[in-house]
Amino acid sequence: MFEENSPADRPEISGDSALNAEYMRAAAGAPYGGATMGEVLYVAREVAAGSGSRDSYIAAWTDLGRRVADSADDALRSGRRATALSAYLRAYNYLRAAEYFFPAQLLEERRERYADSVAQFDAALPLMPFPAEKIEVPYRDGVFIPGYFFRAAGVEKPRATVVVCGGQDGAGEEMYFLAGVPEASARGLNVLTFHGPGQRGLQLYHPDLGFRPESEEPIAAVIDYASTRPEVDGDRIGLYGMSFGGYLAPRAAAYDRRINALACNAPILDLLQIIMGTTAENTPDGAEGELRAAPWSTRAYVENYLMWHHGVSGPVEFADHAARFTLDGMVGDIACPVLSLAAAGETKVAMDQARRFHDMVKSTKRFAELTARQGADGHCGVGNVPHTSGLVYDWFAETLGTRVLSR
Repeated sequence: MFEENSPADRPEISGDSALNAEYMRAAAGAPYGGATMGEVLYVAREVAAGSGSRDSYIAAWTDLGRRVADSADDALRSGRRATALSAYLRAYNYLRAAEYFFPAQLLEERRERYADSVAQFDAALPLMPFPAEKIEVPYRDGVFIPGYFFRAAGVEKPRATVVVCGGQDGAGEEMYFLAGVPEASARGLNVLTFHGPGQRGLQLYHPDLGFRPESEEPIAAVIDYASTRPEVDGDRIGLYGMSFGGYLAPRAAAYDRRINALACNAPILDLLQIIMGTTAENTPDGAEGELRAAPWSTRAYVENYLMWHHGVSGPVEFADHAARFTLDGMVGDIACPVLSLAAAGETKVAMDQARRFHDMVKSTKRFAELTARQGADGHCGVGNVPHTSGLVYDWFAETLGTRVLSR
């Protein structure tokens, strides 16, 4: 069910592969001011000194995040805006990491921890080198989808715009780092990030809105909103799906002709097959026993992002639910140009699905493999976000006809 030796585990900061992946994930924010390797390694040492427990993990990230947030406030009060920007972004990322494994069933405290992290990110918005704005997208029944709009640097006129769709455990704020928003701005592209159903910025406040197969509905609401903004050229809208967004985004593109370009990193044809694998022993019943024997970090991931955020209570129920997340019969309906990305270190099932998806696409298409030589062979290429995002936004700029700005 879980691969122990993925490239996300390199370098080996922790003997727990899931924790290792989260340390590397936090470090992925470094190119855009969201982390320093020294601080990440400090936390890893503190966690190890606390016997590697869940409590020690949450406490170490929380302590670091709040200390960095205090330094950001001090810097801003004294007019050191560049220092404050980096500190607020790092404080956000570290407090996000603390909330990541926090028990989903402790909903009120988890909301407080999420709000604490987001407050740091929001404090960074007016300090960014390009206009950045917190937004609310009308969805349905009085519910608003939270998100952010980052305007391209340079001339103020309608621009090509990329809507970024994260995955099961991604946050709309975190996409600033993992989807390389500054790379898009440097290439003359606006970016809109959001939290849809099942993603924590929405579901923490509307627990009934878990992940649903019909991703075309919330993404259509986001595109409706984007099309009303004067900065957006409605004829040049791209959609970038990362991780589980590799299912959510192509499904939306199969239905919505307003999407003029689609990037999938990486495409997912069948969620259940990705999670469970294809071998007979990887049944939902077998997974339950495997889960009981797994480290706390793996159990916490499953409880939060496969169970709570999908609105189910166990592996068997999850399997029934996840079986509905399939692109069967839909890929051929995607009419816009498609960029498919797949990291060489992904599981064989994930790589096979990415290649089969690409083969099924009938429109103009391109395939990019993210490799170990590029330092990008881990999940979604986040080991080298500038490289991965450079590929993606160069392609969007080319496909949507946006002139690449000089840096």
